[in-house]
Formats: sequence, structure tokens, C-alpha cells
Amino acid sequence: MNSFFINKIKPSEFKTIAYFTGTICIILGIFLLLPLIIALIYDTPKYSQAFLISSIITIVVGLLIRANFTRNKIGELSLKGALIFVFSIWGVTALFTSLPYFFTGLLGPLDAIFQGMSGITTTGFTLIDIQPIPRSIAFWEAFTQWIGGLGVILLIISVIPSSTSLKRLYFAEGRTEQMTPNIRHTSKIFIKLYIILTFLSILIYLLLGLPKFEALCYALTAIATGGFSIFPSSVDYFNTPAIELATIIIMIIGSTNFILLYRLIKGNFKSYYKDVEVKTMFVLMAIATVLITISLLANQTYGSDIIETLRHALFQVVSVISSTGFTSTDVNIWPPFCYHIMIILMICGGGVCSTASGIKLYNVYLLFKSLWWEGQHIFQSKNTIIHKKIYHDRRIINITNKEIKSVFIYAILYIIIFIVSATIILIFTKDIQVAYVISASAIGNIGIGPEFINIATPTVVKIVMIIEFWIGRIGVWPILLLIVYEINKINGTLEDKFEE
Repeated sequence: MNSFFINKIKPSEFKTIAYFTGTICIILGIFLLLPLIIALIYDTPKYSQAFLISSIITIVVGLLIRANFTRNKIGELSLKGALIFVFSIWGVTALFTSLPYFFTGLLGPLDAIFQGMSGITTTGFTLIDIQPIPRSIAFWEAFTQWIGGLGVILLIISVIPSSTSLKRLYFAEGRTEQMTPNIRHTSKIFIKLYIILTFLSILIYLLLGLPKFEALCYALTAIATGGFSIFPSSVDYFNTPAIELATIIIMIIGSTNFILLYRLIKGNFKSYYKDVEVKTMFVLMAIATVLITISLLANQTYGSDIIETLRHALFQVVSVISSTGFTSTDVNIWPPFCYHIMIILMICGGGVCSTASGIKLYNVYLLFKSLWWEGQHIFQSKNTIIHKKIYHDRRIINITNKEIKSVFIYAILYIIIFIVSATIILIFTKDIQVAYVISASAIGNIGIGPEFINIATPTVVKIVMIIEFWIGRIGVWPILLLIVYEINKINGTLEDKFEE
């Protein structure tokens, strides 16, 4: 028996995947009615028509899928099935969220998919270059990032029947921790906490004097660590330190492990500050801010104004490590050293179970800690017992070699995808710094990049970036599964031919 038949997905799992996909389409179709209302109030008829058509298409597709794959036909998903569903549903979601951009005539098919994938994956790269941006489009950009920050799988978990599939879906989307033993309860806590933090963010921006619509859009994208902005100059448009400080706080909250935030709200302050993720985040931010500040001062980017230099350095460090992508200044004028630091932060990313992307701070800490453990093992006697322990989520965790190996594999695959993508982009940009910044920003779901990214960007670069957006959001495991699955399938076919 060949490996393909050992690893194949059961037909019942494909029916389950189809049923869940139909459910998500119906939910998205209903969400598309929100910008429709805004378009009817503020924009020209073509925008309301575009959102109406998009909503109808999405809902009809969802209903047709559900009609063919009813609830009584669905079964349990294996972990492989869950990973395949996670991979496919983000692509499907990006496709349907891109419809308004196409039907309004703002973008062509590929560019619309680029915009849709950039939004739902909370990346923030945009190809729309009109000012002022129609309010319905601006809201849809912000809202899709808000949905993406929450996670498509959490939406499905909150509406489907309880089953063992819930846990597999939860973990397949990259959430390796939970607040309670019950996955559905954990998901509902996530959603409630996310909504509360969103409303608090809106309130903060309103108190700082932002108009209602701007406060809404910036709050949606800040807490989702998305980075889409109503204005081309992003947060720099306001040029207000108070708004920048508020945005820094919101971005840090969005990129912090929501389980740790939940514990903090419950009054568990000590465990929050002792946690390795929190320590890693603030240590990296402090070191990066100091290094970038020194570089900017040495290059006289903002003259000798230490306060302004530190202000922009801190904002961009938080924006990048949180995978948000807001800017408080024109980073295109920054020296190469600053970009080098930002690329490192883009790769690191935010916390596990947060809205941020990247390798994740927990994994980054574990990578460096495992190197320290290995150094101890080399330089100490063979009989020395090294206790591999870290403090995370209110407890001391014993780290196994298997877990360390898994983290190293994940990080290596992530770096390989980043380098390969940068190499392809380099062919067209002919500038290594530009290529590596674009690639790191794309796979890190950040959206900060040089002016090279626009509607005239080569098609190949756009496709590579779309794939990076996708991988950056769902992680490398679903991609690895598909590659192994297809290789096994090919090997199985070849073996069958030889047997014949």
C-alpha cells in the first residue's frame, strides 16, 4: 500500500469542508451588507450596486453549497482535513472579499484578489490609489482586516455544532493554546474580548478628537494589527503624538497573546509580566528602538531632535513587530540599517493567539533559549542534567526535544519561503533591499514597503505577494501538508503504474 492511500482525506471530510465553506460564504455575504448601507448614505450608486451584487453572489454561492452538503452529511475532520480547510477557506474568503473592488471598477481581477487577500490576512498593502477614498470602500478595507484579525475559523467554530472537529480547526489555524478546556467557550471568550477591545479603541480615538468614521476605521485596523489607512500617509496624516501613543498601545494589545490579556483582565498581573512572550516583546522593542534611534541620529534623518527621532523609532518598531504596518513618518528616507532591524522584527512577529503574524514571540524565545541549552550541553559534563523549562501562561512548562525540533522546522520553512520569494521579487525590483523588505513585509502581514508596490507592479510580484500574504496568515504547516500530500499522491500514482 502506498503512502497516498494512507494519507488521503476521506470523502466525508470533503463534504464537511464544503458545508463549512458554504457557512462562511453566507456569513461574508451578510457582512457585505454593512458597507452597502454606508455606500447608500455617502457614496455614488455604483458603490452600493457593487456591494449589493457582491453580497448576493456570496450568499447564493453559500446557499448552493449548503444545499448540496447538508448538516446531516457532515462528519468529523481529521487534523489533515482541518489543515486543508484552513488553507482553502482563507483563499475562498479573500476571493469573495475582493468582489467589491472588482465590481466598482477600481481594480482588475488580479488586483482585486491582491487587495482582498491583503485585507483579510491583515497585511495592509493596497493598490487603490484614489483620494478621497469612498467611505464604503474604506470601511470594507478596515472591516475585512478586523475579520482577519479575529480569524475566519473562530467565526465557523462559533456557529457549527460541537464536535471533535472544533479542536482540530482551532489548532489548525495556528492557535496552540486555549483559555478554557472547552474550545467553543474559548472561542466565544476570544470574540467577546476582541469586540470589547475594539469598542475601547474607538472610544480612545474619539476622545482624542478623531471624527467618528476615522475613529471607527483606525480602531478596526489597529486592534486587528492590520494597517489599512484612510489616508496615504497613514497615522502621519494626523501628526499628533497623542494619537501615535494611543495607536502604539492598541497595536501592543492586538499583538499580545489574548490568553495573557484575558488572565490580566482577571487580575493575574504577576503571571503577565513574568511570561516569556511579554518579556521577549518588550526586550525586542527596547533594543530595536535604541538601535534605530542611534542610526537615525547618526544620519541626521530628523536633524538632532532626539525626541522626534525617538518618537518615530518607537512607533515604527511597535508597528512592525505587531505586524500592523502603520507609519508615523516616511520610512522610505530611513537608512538601510533601520530597514535591516525592521526586517528582523517583521520575521519575529507578535504573540501566539494574537492578531499578529510572523514566527511568533514564543517560538523566537524558544529558538534562542534552545541554543543556550545546547551550549550548556556542549560545554558541561555529559552527566549534567539540563532542565529545559520556561514560564508561560501561569505555569512552568517543561520543553521537550520534539517541541524544539518542531519550532526549528517551522522557523526554517518560514525563512526559506521568505528568501525564495525575495529572490523572485529581486528579479523585477533589481534592488536587494527593496526585494527583502517587500518579501518580509508580505509574509509577515505588515504592509510597510517601498513605493514599488502599486497597480503597475509586475504580475509575478503580485502573485508571489498574494501567496506570501496567504502563508503568513495561516502559517507554514498547511502548506507543508499540501506539498507532502501532493508528493505522496504522485508517488502513489507512479507506484500504481509500475505495479501495472
